[in-house]
Amino acid sequence: MIRMVFSPPLSTDTINGLVALLERHCDTYPALSEELRRHRTLSRILAQHEDLAARALSAWRAAISERWEREVQAQRVYRLAQQQLGAYYGADPAYTQLIAPAHPGGAITPGELLHELRRIEASLELLLPRPPFAAALLAELQAAREALTRAMERTEACEAERRNVLAEQRIAVNLYERAYDRSRRLIVRYLGEQAPALPVTCTVEPMAAGS
Repeated sequence: MIRMVFSPPLSTDTINGLVALLERHCDTYPALSEELRRHRTLSRILAQHEDLAARALSAWRAAISERWEREVQAQRVYRLAQQQLGAYYGADPAYTQLIAPAHPGGAITPGELLHELRRIEASLELLLPRPPFAAALLAELQAAREALTRAMERTEACEAERRNVLAEQRIAVNLYERAYDRSRRLIVRYLGEQAPALPVTCTVEPMAAGS
């Protein structure tokens, strides 16, 4: 059964009760057979969207975790580059801009970190004569930059996919809400005073949204 959250006084029991009513009276009133078929179809669709939303959320969280790991690794390489260049050139003013961080003492975003890695990498490529550790440091800088770039791109792609899935899920939820109201009105029309009191609207909360 789809997990749905309803605004009081609606509940999952209310939805199950509606479906039970449709099943009980669909032979007598053929129009209710179509409603029952619609509810079953939409329930399957909601289940599929719930699964897609859970998968998209899981992929997004995994991408965030990987990006964080790559960020930490890139920060380590960045600090190593600063230490090595600082120790090699000392207080030589010609290399102060190369060694000094662009954001001293402040928080640095992944994008800013990428910029710093590129800056030091490009500077090392242009230095003549090169420091003896330049080749090894360049390899580490490039590897860290490329890994962080891939992780950032994957995170962005997963976030876009998650938003798309949730948007489609909201459409499916809206369709189910409308189907509920339509079925409720038909039951009242056909059963009259014998129809049980059913809430006017159904609110189905998308699974995994923002969790």
